Amino acid sequence: MNRKLISKTYLKDVNKYELNFYFDKEEYYLAIKKFIDVEKPFILERGLCLIDNGYYIVEAIPKKENYTMRVYFNEKKERIEYYFDITLKNGLDEESNIPYYDDLYLDITIDREGKINVLDEDELLDALNKKEISKEEFNLANRTKDLLLDSIKNKNNKYMNLDLEKYLN
Repeated sequence: MNRKLISKTYLKDVNKYELNFYFDKEEYYLAIKKFIDVEKPFILERGLCLIDNGYYIVEAIPKKENYTMRVYFNEKKERIEYYFDITLKNGLDEESNIPYYDDLYLDITIDREGKINVLDEDELLDALNKKEISKEEFNLANRTKDLLLDSIKNKNNKYMNLDLEKYLN
C-alpha cells in the first residue's frame, strides 16, 4: 500500500503547474492542479488526453470516507473523466500539511459518456495474497467499491455533485 501526497501525484512530464488547496473544515480537502507547462501530454491507450497545457485536475479527499475523487478537466474547463481511488485512510500529513491518502489498489473510472469501469481488482487480490494488505483491508476495499458504485449509479455522490468549476481559474 502506498501513501500518496496530493502535491506529488500525477505530475509525470509536468514542468510547471499551480497547486491550490481548499480545506472544508468538516468533510473534505480539495486540491486543484492547473498545468502550465507539460513536456508531453498524458494520453490514455484509448486516445483520451488527461493532462496537457491548460488542463486541470481537481481532487476531493473526503475526511471520513475510504476513497478519493479526481476529476480531469480540459483547457475549456470541460469534465473529461472521473477517477476514484479506494483508500484505507485519508488525512493531512503532519509534516507538510498536505492532504494524503493510503491507496488500496482498487479504482473506479467514469468516462464522458458515463461508462463506469472498476480497475485493478487483480492488484487488490495480489496484494492480499502477498500479505501486503490484510483480509479486513481487502474486504474494506470491496465494501467501499460497492457503496461508491451505488452512489455513482444513483447520482447521489456528494463529491461528484460539488460545483468544482468555480475553483478553476
